[in-house]
Amino acid sequence: MTNVEGKSATGEVISLDDKNFINCRLTNCTLWYSGADFAMANTKLANCSVTLSGAAQRTASLLGLLGVLKAGAGGLNPPPPIQ
Repeated sequence: MTNVEGKSATGEVISLDDKNFINCRLTNCTLWYSGADFAMANTKLANCSVTLSGAAQRTASLLGLLGVLKAGAGGLNPPPPIQ
């Protein structure tokens, strides 16, 4: 896992996969997650949304089918169309 330390970002698209965010502040960012390991320590998120892909999207789809997770809940964005 790659350490990302002291990052301050606004309005960026940031991949969470295989990263350890330490002492970061992410504001108005889109957090892209496909299911790999990630960690956060002393990291502040403000007004961020999450876009899922790959294994993470398939897990969210299953949870939606089971009624555990509603579409669009919790700042989750649908994945982009497949080209």
